Parts: sequence; structure tokens; C-alpha cells
Amino acid sequence: MRGLLVSPAGVTILLAFEDDNPQLWVDTQRAWAALAPEVIEDAGARIADGERVTVLSSRSADEITQQWGDIADLTVVNSSDPAVAAERLTVDVTLHLLREYAGTAHLLHAAVLGDASSHRALALVAPSGTGKTTAARFLGEHVTYLTDETAVVMPDRSIRPYPKPLSIIEDAQQPKVQYNPADLGLRVVAANDYSFHLHRIVVLNRVKGKKAVPSIEPLPLAEALLTISEQSSGLMITERGLEVLTGLLVETGGAVKLTYSEITDELPLILSLLHQDEDQLPVSEAGFTYLPAANFLVNSDTPDLYQRSEGSTGMVCQDRYLVAQGNSLSEVSIYAWDCWEMLAQPLPKTEIHARLQELYGPIPERGFEESLLQLEQAGLLLPVMASQL
Repeated sequence: MRGLLVSPAGVTILLAFEDDNPQLWVDTQRAWAALAPEVIEDAGARIADGERVTVLSSRSADEITQQWGDIADLTVVNSSDPAVAAERLTVDVTLHLLREYAGTAHLLHAAVLGDASSHRALALVAPSGTGKTTAARFLGEHVTYLTDETAVVMPDRSIRPYPKPLSIIEDAQQPKVQYNPADLGLRVVAANDYSFHLHRIVVLNRVKGKKAVPSIEPLPLAEALLTISEQSSGLMITERGLEVLTGLLVETGGAVKLTYSEITDELPLILSLLHQDEDQLPVSEAGFTYLPAANFLVNSDTPDLYQRSEGSTGMVCQDRYLVAQGNSLSEVSIYAWDCWEMLAQPLPKTEIHARLQELYGPIPERGFEESLLQLEQAGLLLPVMASQL
């Protein structure tokens, strides 16, 4: 069994090819050439020692898992169809990388392009299918290509390159074709070049179907957080993740929104962002208050006790109120915020009602009960379970 050892963003992954599939083997080496894959002639002997392994095999995933179940991070790609396997392999390698860095780095769903002289880099954030790869393909011919999919930004803002293959739709009915970015004429960064640092976060706003007037406009901090959190991985398991992301935005001058129709018309705007000097957000725009997660009670002897949802954190910036819970960040009303904020420690329902009336005046019992139920259904707060006798 042959294999390839690749290290995207410094994360070592063994790709083990269980079947003799010459086309898949050659195509994979070519597509992943930017990572300088090391050929492993006896991958079978290396699998047991690997922490992160993807096995490409025509056998079922259950069989592979039973055989190599002790591997910490094992995935299986069905290799029966080389084109489907090639597309799936790109996804699996990305997932290995995300699992490794979740909680310790900023992981943005973004293309990253950099200036080879200043080593400044822009993260172009956008949902899947809205233009990141197209932007990376064009801009990478003029500036340095670091990735088209996943930005790995360390706490010091240095970037771990992930020059993955570009996944390009050539036939809507077929899997995306995986291309070595160098074969497409991109200026590809060396996989072990960690000298680039995040200079600015750019939210892409591509207008389809009509000609848009190109523009760059600053995003208010709350708006940037709501948008970028949706395109982040591991944010909610990062210690004080919402605060950390906010700090990154402040340090890099705040996010900007690039509105455009065709990225081929926007090279001057992109270059202008790369060449702008760094500047933190002014205090009037950068001020924020972060509320960490409160202690969570499993149960209590006190009846009708309420608390914040487990692990939820909050942020106030520019008179907007944000609460992070589970895997999402949402904006809430001032009333909902006041209810959530007062529960830094669990409170009886009667005390919550009394405090709200101090803030808002008389609140009928029925109206209070209905609002409490709505906040509970929204997952902002929860009743504490009664202790078992």
C-alpha cells in the first residue's frame, strides 16, 4: 500500500491508497503538489503510528474503521470513482486541519492572498459558492496565493498557508475537478512559509445578474461579528472566542465589505487594501463589553430557578447586543439582553420579574411569563432542574 504524507498548515496527514488505482494516485500527486507530498512506499506500516490518516479504499468505511480504529483522527474516502474520491479527499484533508486547530487558531472560511514584499495578507470571507475560489484564481495570478478555502490565523496573526488544490466546476453534473494552483498560473506560497500575517478581513459581496458599482465600505463591528462568525470554525469552543475574534477585528482596523460584480475588475481595490498601512479601529468604533460564560447548575433545591444557557457568552458594541450560544451568534433585543445579563448567577423567576419591572415599569404576570417562555425557546435562558429527592 502506497501513501502520500502531506502537511497542510503544518498538520501532518497520511493519505493511504489501499487499492491499485494509477489514475487516482497520479492525479492526487499532481493536485497536491503545492504541499510537496512525500511518497511513502509502505503506507501500511505507517498507518498504525499515524495520528491523522485518510484511507482511500473501495472497502466500506466500517471495515476500515474496525481495522484501524485506534487512530486518533481516521477518515475513509471511497476510491471506486476517482473523480468523486479526489473531490472528497480535499474535503477530508480540510477537516483534519480544522480539527487540529479548532480552539487554538482563528479558522475562517476564506481565501487568503498576500503581498510578497510586505507579507501582508487579506482574508476574503464568503460562504461556499459565492466567489472565493474564483477570486483566488484571478488574484493569485497577481499576488501570492495562500489558500482558497480555509484561513488558519494564529493568535499572533501569522498565517499557516494551506495552498490546497482549487476545486473547479467544469460540469455541474460532475464532481469538481481538483487543480494544482501552480498549473493554473498562480503564485503559490511555499507550504512552510509562515512569514505572512493577516492585514485585513474582507467580506465579499458579489452582486450577480447586474453590474454593481464597485465599493469598499467599513463594516460596523457588530455586523462584522455576525457575518464572520457564520464563516468561522471552532469559534464557540475557543476560550473567550467571541472576545478573541473581536480583538482580531479591532487590531486589523475592522472588517470591510467589498461589493462587486466581477473580481477581474477589482484588482486595484484589492491592491489598495494590501498597501494601506495598518490602523486599529478608533475608540469610538472599537469599544465593546464582553461577558464570559456563567457557571452552570445541573440542578438545585430552589424552585423556579433560571439561568443562562450553558456556555453562552455576550457582547455589547455600538448599542447592539449579541449572544453566542451553541454554534451560533445572534443579535438580541435590549429586553432579551437584560434578562440574559442579569443571570450571571441563577435567579428565581420572581426575582427576574421584579428586576425587569425596575427597568421597564409594571409588566403583567401573563406578559412576563410569555416573554420568559420565548427566551427559553430561543435558548437564551433555561430553568434549572429540580434536585432529585
